[in-house]
Amino acid sequence: MAVDYISLWNKQHEMANRQRQIWDEGKSFWEDPQNISRFVDRLIGSDRSRIENQIAAMQIPRGSTVLDIGAGPGTLAVPLALAGCDVTVVEPSAGMRAAMREYREMTGAPEIREIPSRWEDADPAEVGKHDVVVASFSLALDDIGPSLLKMDSAAKRSVHLFWFLTPPTWTAANFKLWPKLHGNEYTAEPTADLLWNCLCQLGIYSHVLVEHVEKGQCYPAEEEAVADYCRRLYVRDDRQREIVASFVHERVVQTQAGFWIPGVSKTAHIRWEKEE
Repeated sequence: MAVDYISLWNKQHEMANRQRQIWDEGKSFWEDPQNISRFVDRLIGSDRSRIENQIAAMQIPRGSTVLDIGAGPGTLAVPLALAGCDVTVVEPSAGMRAAMREYREMTGAPEIREIPSRWEDADPAEVGKHDVVVASFSLALDDIGPSLLKMDSAAKRSVHLFWFLTPPTWTAANFKLWPKLHGNEYTAEPTADLLWNCLCQLGIYSHVLVEHVEKGQCYPAEEEAVADYCRRLYVRDDRQREIVASFVHERVVQTQAGFWIPGVSKTAHIRWEKEE
Protein backbone atom coordinates (compact mmCIF):
# COMPACT_ATOMS: atom_id res chain seq x y z
CA MET A 1 0.00 0.00 0.00
CA ALA A 2 1.38 3.40 -1.00
CA VAL A 3 2.38 5.83 1.76
CA ASP A 4 0.03 8.81 2.07
CA TYR A 5 2.60 11.57 2.62
CA ILE A 6 -0.01 14.32 2.50
CA SER A 7 -1.87 12.76 5.42
CA LEU A 8 1.42 12.42 7.33
CA TRP A 9 2.18 16.12 6.77
CA ASN A 10 -1.33 17.20 7.79
CA LYS A 11 -1.29 15.08 10.94
CA GLN A 12 2.10 16.39 12.13
CA HIS A 13 1.20 20.00 11.28
CA GLU A 14 -2.10 19.67 13.17
CA MET A 15 -0.28 18.31 16.23
CA ALA A 16 2.29 21.11 16.15
CA ASN A 17 -0.41 23.72 15.67
CA ARG A 18 -2.56 22.34 18.48
CA GLN A 19 0.41 22.34 20.84
CA ARG A 20 1.06 26.04 20.12
CA GLN A 21 -2.61 26.96 20.54
CA ILE A 22 -2.74 25.37 23.99
CA TRP A 23 -0.02 27.69 25.22
CA ASP A 24 -0.28 30.91 23.21
CA GLU A 25 -3.46 32.13 24.98
CA GLY A 26 -4.78 33.59 21.75
CA LYS A 27 -1.67 35.71 21.13
CA SER A 28 -0.11 35.22 17.71
CA PHE A 29 3.69 34.99 17.62
CA TRP A 30 3.56 36.78 14.26
CA GLU A 31 1.64 39.77 15.66
CA ASP A 32 3.98 40.35 18.63
CA PRO A 33 5.70 43.76 18.05
CA GLN A 34 8.95 42.51 19.62
CA ASN A 35 9.09 39.50 17.32
CA ILE A 36 8.32 41.64 14.27
CA SER A 37 11.02 44.13 15.28
CA ARG A 38 13.62 41.33 15.49
CA PHE A 39 12.64 40.08 12.04
CA VAL A 40 13.10 43.56 10.57
CA ASP A 41 16.45 44.03 12.32
CA ARG A 42 17.70 40.77 10.80
CA LEU A 43 16.67 41.91 7.31
CA ILE A 44 19.34 44.61 7.38
CA GLY A 45 21.81 42.66 9.47
CA SER A 46 22.71 39.00 9.83
CA ASP A 47 20.23 37.70 7.22
CA ARG A 48 21.50 39.78 4.30
CA SER A 49 23.72 37.09 2.79
CA ARG A 50 21.01 34.42 3.09
CA ILE A 51 18.48 36.67 1.34
CA GLU A 52 20.93 37.51 -1.44
CA ASN A 53 21.70 33.80 -1.93
CA GLN A 54 17.99 32.93 -2.13
CA ILE A 55 17.34 35.58 -4.78
CA ALA A 56 20.41 34.54 -6.77
CA ALA A 57 19.31 30.87 -6.65
CA MET A 58 15.86 31.66 -8.06
CA GLN A 59 17.23 33.59 -11.09
CA ILE A 60 14.02 35.57 -11.60
CA PRO A 61 14.32 37.88 -14.63
CA ARG A 62 13.70 41.60 -14.23
CA GLY A 63 10.12 42.50 -15.15
CA SER A 64 8.67 39.20 -13.91
CA THR A 65 5.46 39.09 -11.91
CA VAL A 66 6.10 37.41 -8.56
CA LEU A 67 3.69 36.07 -5.93
CA ASP A 68 5.26 35.84 -2.46
CA ILE A 69 3.24 33.65 -0.07
CA GLY A 70 3.67 34.39 3.62
CA ALA A 71 5.92 37.34 2.83
CA GLY A 72 6.41 38.42 6.44
CA PRO A 73 8.10 41.84 6.68
CA GLY A 74 9.06 41.74 3.00
CA THR A 75 12.13 39.55 3.39
CA LEU A 76 12.15 38.64 -0.30
CA ALA A 77 9.33 40.82 -1.59
CA VAL A 78 11.14 44.13 -1.08
CA PRO A 79 14.47 43.06 -2.66
CA LEU A 80 12.57 41.50 -5.58
CA ALA A 81 10.63 44.75 -6.10
CA LEU A 82 13.93 46.66 -6.01
CA ALA A 83 15.26 44.23 -8.64
CA GLY A 84 12.51 45.23 -11.04
CA CYS A 85 9.86 42.60 -10.35
CA ASP A 86 6.13 43.31 -10.04
CA VAL A 87 5.42 41.77 -6.62
CA THR A 88 2.19 40.64 -4.97
CA VAL A 89 2.22 39.26 -1.43
CA VAL A 90 -0.21 37.09 0.50
CA GLU A 91 0.37 37.83 4.20
CA PRO A 92 -2.22 37.39 6.99
CA SER A 93 -0.40 39.34 9.72
CA ALA A 94 -1.28 43.06 9.89
CA GLY A 95 1.90 43.67 11.90
CA MET A 96 4.07 42.02 9.28
CA ARG A 97 2.38 43.94 6.46
CA ALA A 98 3.00 47.21 8.31
CA ALA A 99 6.66 46.25 8.80
CA MET A 100 6.93 45.47 5.07
CA ARG A 101 5.59 48.92 4.15
CA GLU A 102 8.14 50.50 6.49
CA TYR A 103 10.95 48.40 5.00
CA ARG A 104 9.80 49.22 1.46
CA GLU A 105 9.71 52.96 2.16
CA MET A 106 13.10 52.83 3.85
CA THR A 107 14.67 51.19 0.77
CA GLY A 108 12.72 53.16 -1.84
CA ALA A 109 11.24 50.01 -3.37
CA PRO A 110 8.21 50.28 -5.69
CA GLU A 111 4.66 49.57 -4.51
CA ILE A 112 3.86 45.98 -3.55
CA ARG A 113 0.31 44.66 -3.88
CA GLU A 114 -0.97 43.11 -0.64
CA ILE A 115 -3.56 40.37 -0.13
CA PRO A 116 -4.33 40.21 3.63
CA SER A 117 -5.13 36.51 3.93
CA ARG A 118 -3.82 33.11 4.85
CA TRP A 119 -2.81 31.22 1.72
CA GLU A 120 -5.35 28.50 2.46
CA ASP A 121 -8.15 31.10 2.42
CA ALA A 122 -6.92 33.27 -0.46
CA ASP A 123 -9.33 33.54 -3.40
CA PRO A 124 -7.60 32.23 -6.56
CA ALA A 125 -9.42 34.86 -8.63
CA GLU A 126 -7.98 37.63 -6.44
CA VAL A 127 -4.54 36.04 -6.38
CA GLY A 128 -4.37 35.70 -10.16
CA LYS A 129 -1.51 34.15 -12.12
CA HIS A 130 2.13 35.16 -11.84
CA ASP A 131 5.33 34.25 -13.64
CA VAL A 132 6.91 32.98 -10.42
CA VAL A 133 5.46 31.82 -7.09
CA VAL A 134 7.66 31.94 -3.97
CA ALA A 135 7.11 30.71 -0.40
CA SER A 136 10.09 31.25 1.88
CA PHE A 137 9.95 29.53 5.27
CA SER A 138 6.18 30.05 5.34
CA LEU A 139 4.94 26.52 4.74
CA ALA A 140 3.23 25.73 8.03
CA LEU A 141 0.05 25.26 6.00
CA ASP A 142 -3.20 23.44 6.69
CA ASP A 143 -4.24 20.71 4.24
CA ILE A 144 -0.97 20.75 2.32
CA GLY A 145 -2.27 19.05 -0.82
CA PRO A 146 -4.71 21.77 -1.97
CA SER A 147 -2.28 24.46 -0.78
CA LEU A 148 0.50 23.14 -3.03
CA LEU A 149 -1.83 22.64 -5.99
CA LYS A 150 -3.04 26.25 -5.62
CA MET A 151 0.60 27.43 -5.75
CA ASP A 152 1.20 25.38 -8.87
CA SER A 153 -1.96 26.76 -10.47
CA ALA A 154 -0.94 30.36 -9.70
CA ALA A 155 2.45 29.99 -11.43
CA LYS A 156 3.07 30.49 -15.14
CA ARG A 157 6.78 29.62 -15.15
CA SER A 158 8.12 28.28 -11.86
CA VAL A 159 7.58 27.74 -8.15
CA HIS A 160 10.26 28.13 -5.47
CA LEU A 161 9.76 26.80 -1.94
CA PHE A 162 12.26 27.25 0.88
CA TRP A 163 11.81 25.11 3.99
CA PHE A 164 13.69 23.45 6.83
CA LEU A 165 15.29 20.08 6.19
CA THR A 166 16.59 19.81 9.76
CA PRO A 167 15.38 21.81 12.79
CA PRO A 168 16.70 25.39 13.05
CA THR A 169 18.51 26.51 16.19
CA TRP A 170 15.45 27.59 18.17
CA THR A 171 13.52 24.41 17.33
CA ALA A 172 16.43 22.23 18.43
CA ALA A 173 16.23 24.05 21.79
CA ASN A 174 12.50 23.33 21.96
CA PHE A 175 13.13 19.58 21.71
CA LYS A 176 15.47 19.77 24.71
CA LEU A 177 13.52 22.18 26.89
CA TRP A 178 9.84 21.55 26.18
CA PRO A 179 9.57 18.31 28.24
CA LYS A 180 11.21 20.04 31.23
CA LEU A 181 8.94 23.07 30.94
CA HIS A 182 5.61 21.54 29.96
CA GLY A 183 5.82 17.84 30.75
CA ASN A 184 5.38 16.41 27.24
CA GLU A 185 7.34 15.98 24.04
CA TYR A 186 7.70 18.88 21.61
CA THR A 187 6.12 18.49 18.17
CA ALA A 188 7.84 20.38 15.33
CA GLU A 189 6.43 21.21 11.93
CA PRO A 190 7.10 18.58 9.22
CA THR A 191 10.31 19.03 7.25
CA ALA A 192 11.31 19.40 3.61
CA ASP A 193 11.87 15.70 2.94
CA LEU A 194 8.18 15.08 3.64
CA LEU A 195 7.27 18.14 1.58
CA TRP A 196 9.10 16.74 -1.45
CA ASN A 197 7.22 13.45 -1.10
CA CYS A 198 3.91 15.34 -0.85
CA LEU A 199 4.72 16.98 -4.18
CA CYS A 200 5.51 13.63 -5.76
CA GLN A 201 2.18 12.30 -4.49
CA LEU A 202 0.52 15.20 -6.35
CA GLY A 203 2.43 14.39 -9.54
CA ILE A 204 4.82 17.36 -9.18
CA TYR A 205 8.44 16.26 -9.57
CA SER A 206 10.70 18.98 -8.22
CA HIS A 207 14.40 19.74 -7.96
CA VAL A 208 15.94 20.01 -4.48
CA LEU A 209 19.00 22.03 -3.51
CA VAL A 210 20.21 21.47 0.06
CA GLU A 211 22.00 24.26 1.88
CA HIS A 212 24.15 23.72 4.96
CA VAL A 213 23.53 26.65 7.31
CA GLU A 214 26.05 27.49 10.01
CA LYS A 215 24.17 30.35 11.56
CA GLY A 216 22.88 30.77 15.05
CA GLN A 217 21.04 33.68 16.62
CA CYS A 218 22.57 36.97 17.70
CA TYR A 219 21.31 39.21 20.51
CA PRO A 220 22.57 42.53 21.93
CA ALA A 221 22.61 41.04 25.44
CA GLU A 222 22.31 37.62 27.05
CA GLU A 223 19.11 38.73 28.78
CA GLU A 224 17.57 39.43 25.36
CA ALA A 225 18.35 35.85 24.32
CA VAL A 226 16.70 34.53 27.47
CA ALA A 227 13.62 36.69 26.86
CA ASP A 228 13.37 35.50 23.24
CA TYR A 229 13.57 31.83 24.19
CA CYS A 230 11.06 32.37 27.00
CA ARG A 231 8.57 33.82 24.50
CA ARG A 232 9.11 30.99 22.03
CA LEU A 233 8.74 28.38 24.76
CA TYR A 234 5.68 29.97 26.45
CA VAL A 235 7.41 30.34 29.82
CA ARG A 236 4.93 31.18 32.60
CA ASP A 237 6.81 31.13 35.92
CA ASP A 238 10.19 31.69 37.56
CA ARG A 239 11.05 27.98 37.66
CA GLN A 240 10.65 27.71 33.88
CA ARG A 241 12.58 30.92 33.32
CA GLU A 242 15.52 29.60 35.34
CA ILE A 243 15.62 26.46 33.17
CA VAL A 244 15.73 28.58 30.00
CA ALA A 245 18.29 31.03 31.45
CA SER A 246 20.60 28.14 32.37
CA PHE A 247 20.25 26.62 28.88
CA VAL A 248 21.10 29.95 27.22
CA HIS A 249 24.01 30.72 29.57
CA GLU A 250 25.64 27.36 28.81
CA ARG A 251 25.53 28.01 25.06
CA VAL A 252 25.84 31.75 24.50
CA VAL A 253 29.11 33.08 23.08
CA GLN A 254 30.01 36.73 23.45
CA THR A 255 31.57 38.35 20.36
CA GLN A 256 32.13 41.89 19.13
CA ALA A 257 28.85 41.63 17.21
CA GLY A 258 26.84 40.59 20.26
CA PHE A 259 25.80 37.45 22.10
CA TRP A 260 25.58 34.42 19.79
CA ILE A 261 23.89 31.09 20.30
CA PRO A 262 25.59 28.93 17.64
CA GLY A 263 23.55 26.65 15.46
CA VAL A 264 23.89 24.37 12.45
CA SER A 265 21.02 23.23 10.27
CA LYS A 266 20.10 22.33 6.71
CA THR A 267 17.48 24.00 4.54
CA ALA A 268 16.03 22.99 1.17
CA HIS A 269 15.25 25.01 -1.94
CA ILE A 270 12.54 23.02 -3.73
CA ARG A 271 11.66 24.27 -7.21
CA TRP A 272 9.85 23.13 -10.30
CA GLU A 273 9.31 24.56 -13.76
CA LYS A 274 5.89 24.68 -15.34
CA GLU A 275 5.45 22.84 -18.59
CA GLU A 276 4.70 25.10 -21.55
